[in-house]
Amino acid sequence: MSKEAKAFDYCKSPDGHDMLQKFGVLFKPTALTAFAVSTIDVILYSHPKGYLQTLARYIHFSAPIFGATFAFVAGSNVAGSLRRKDDKLNWFIGGASSGAVVGVWRKSVMGGFVAAVALGLLAVGKKHCIQNDYDMFIPRDLTFQYGGLRSVRQDWTLMKHRPGNWTTGSDQ
Repeated sequence: MSKEAKAFDYCKSPDGHDMLQKFGVLFKPTALTAFAVSTIDVILYSHPKGYLQTLARYIHFSAPIFGATFAFVAGSNVAGSLRRKDDKLNWFIGGASSGAVVGVWRKSVMGGFVAAVALGLLAVGKKHCIQNDYDMFIPRDLTFQYGGLRSVRQDWTLMKHRPGNWTTGSDQ
């Protein structure tokens, strides 16, 4: 018998448990964000010459993004494990630790402090939204028109299926 693999939900397990799975959940959006930010820098701003300089620019931007993600997951889960509570303070600690990574990357104590407070408050707001079951930025129940630009069911073939009772016009 085969079991269906269920997607791991970050918020279903309390803080302090399943740290590796939680980092795995955040790995894909972190990788996409790091790649996008690094590509924007290479193409629009820094214009490095050669492969090694380009790779160095990608690492320069990707490493702190991954570090901040790891710091959030580790900070919130270690705080939850030590405090034995699943509340907003754990997420503030996680956000503040990722802000500290930003400060180290920018080599600025004041920038790190501001980033720690801002990311800590943002994390508290997100935890509040999760606990009260509403969305912070993008609603989860967006409906898309069939074949719309943002639809997941895109069919770019030449002979795509016509939904409903649509015809090609040659049936008449």
